[in-house]
Amino acid sequence: MIDKNFLIWVNVLLFLGLLLILFEIYEKDPMYEDPVLSHLGMSKEDVIDKYGEPGFEGDIGGPGGKEFFYEEKNISFIFAGDEGVVNNLRIFPEKEILEVEVGMKFEEIIEVLGEPREMGFDSYTGRYTLVYFLGEELNGMGEVEVWFSASEEGASTEEAEIFWKKYWY
Repeated sequence: MIDKNFLIWVNVLLFLGLLLILFEIYEKDPMYEDPVLSHLGMSKEDVIDKYGEPGFEGDIGGPGGKEFFYEEKNISFIFAGDEGVVNNLRIFPEKEILEVEVGMKFEEIIEVLGEPREMGFDSYTGRYTLVYFLGEELNGMGEVEVWFSASEEGASTEEAEIFWKKYWY
């Protein structure tokens, strides 16, 4: 006959092992510790609690949703779709992401982040872009995509758009 205490300890150890596995699966990638990227997944209420009412609130196209713009913080929080969580961002000059400040030129950004996924003129936006894929890649998309843009080749960047593609897969 098996000792009752032995079975209890086996169950406790199995439970702890399961917890360790779950923590490892759900451990956030260190890139999400970046002050800008850490906003991904925040609710509208959390954004308002942290920053107050937005200076501008507008509707967005595509899947629908809202955009909250905070001029004093140089950031827009985008709640695409109907989930009510930040799943895209736009940042503007003097805002920093991954040790790159919007306003730097492409060659300066490349010195910090390395070779981009894509670089050149984007006929859709009519701007020059520098694109980085961060995290895992699935179906030709990065887990997070960062698109730096400038109005002219060789000019300073004017904004960076951050797309949380993992949210949609």
